[in-house]
Amino acid sequence: MRKVFISLLASFLLALMAKSVLAEPIAEFTGVTFSIVALGILNALRPSIFLMIVFLLSMIAITDGRKVLRVGFAFTAGAFLGYTVIASTLMSLHVRFPFLRYFVVAFGVTVGVYKILSALGYVRIPISSPLREKSNRILEKATSPPAAFLVGGGMAFLSLSCVLPSYLLISSLLSGQFSPSTTTGLLFLFIGISVLPFALVTLGFHYGARYARLGRAVDRLSEMSGRGDLAMGAVLVIVSVLYFLLFL
Repeated sequence: MRKVFISLLASFLLALMAKSVLAEPIAEFTGVTFSIVALGILNALRPSIFLMIVFLLSMIAITDGRKVLRVGFAFTAGAFLGYTVIASTLMSLHVRFPFLRYFVVAFGVTVGVYKILSALGYVRIPISSPLREKSNRILEKATSPPAAFLVGGGMAFLSLSCVLPSYLLISSLLSGQFSPSTTTGLLFLFIGISVLPFALVTLGFHYGARYARLGRAVDRLSEMSGRGDLAMGAVLVIVSVLYFLLFL
């Protein structure tokens, strides 16, 4: 019954979104959707964020494995809400101050070029990361679903140093471009892709019971962080330039 309900709900949302999309310029909608999916996937695969829920669920699994599913999904829901608040706030700023779009393009290109050069080893600027310094201490407090929900929301704001460029760019792309229903659907798509690893790791811990394999997968993901920065940098530059050429 739950699967049927979820399928019907997804079909209803897709139908509403498709109806509103018919009134949107197809080329612009396609370009924005591609940017959302690409940046969402790259955000989802960032090891610095992905490792947060691995640490949390490893701790919960040791103390009380029965709480893994509830804590993991509560953390995921909190992170989703936190990122939604961040994106909505940025979108309202773009609507009130249209000139910020030019800053977003310049910032996206600058950060993208830095990530490319950093991944290739040409430049390295040490930056203090509050996420790395504070995340474990905060995660240790998420021992129940309500606490995990609050911590997930707080972690969304703490991870801004990692995800701000992509959220600035996506929120600027979506502000004032499409109908409210299309904008909401695309925003939820972006944030949903970004937090999807949290849900997948939760299911892996709850049903898999193969923590050694999960640990090796996380290690491989950490080894990919340099290539992830290179891909993120390239996408930021490409999307920023196309945004400037097509929308400004």
